[in-house]
Amino acid sequence: MRPAGILNHDHAEKRERILRAAAGCFAREGFHGSSMKEICAAAGMSPGSVYRYFESKEAIITAMVEADRIRWEQRLAEIPVGEGLVPALRHLAEIGLRELHQDGFLNLWVETLAEAARSPAVARSLRDSYRAFEGRLADLVTESQRLGKTPAGLRPTETARIILSAFDGLLLRLCFDRKVDIDTTVTVFLAFLDQSICRVADAGAQPRRIRR
Repeated sequence: MRPAGILNHDHAEKRERILRAAAGCFAREGFHGSSMKEICAAAGMSPGSVYRYFESKEAIITAMVEADRIRWEQRLAEIPVGEGLVPALRHLAEIGLRELHQDGFLNLWVETLAEAARSPAVARSLRDSYRAFEGRLADLVTESQRLGKTPAGLRPTETARIILSAFDGLLLRLCFDRKVDIDTTVTVFLAFLDQSICRVADAGAQPRRIRR
């Protein structure tokens, strides 16, 4: 009998193999264009083995979202914030841009968003992932404020939400217009954010609630 540690490692390795195979299928054919049979073939595993780890394609998708959330939480935890919010975001953007150039990344991201509009389970998983990411970004803002690098009048959660929304918008644009220079656009956005933060500091501005 093998030790439990080896069994656990083997389980994690096979699970990761299925997720990688599924990601490749989804990026090429879409979620609904990919069958479990194709995913099994890409993973080099029998259907019985794959279903032992994931009961459906929906379960695979939610597992991919969760894995992505954990990966980005780890990256956020490693970002130095001592120089302020914008330098920290620049470091985060550099990581994101490297991932963006990976083959199939954009297709997979759009497929996940589209599936979230159809599947309550995927929507819940993606919503939890975004809220966690937003919370981590808000923590960066708060820490930068504590260090005196970012104006106290800036609202951490709302600032994090705006930053995420801006990057999501860039990703959506890239899906149908690959001529957009994402590196330059991100640099300009960060410069714009830096100037906006400076204006908040100079004016001591407090955000006003928008009337509906």
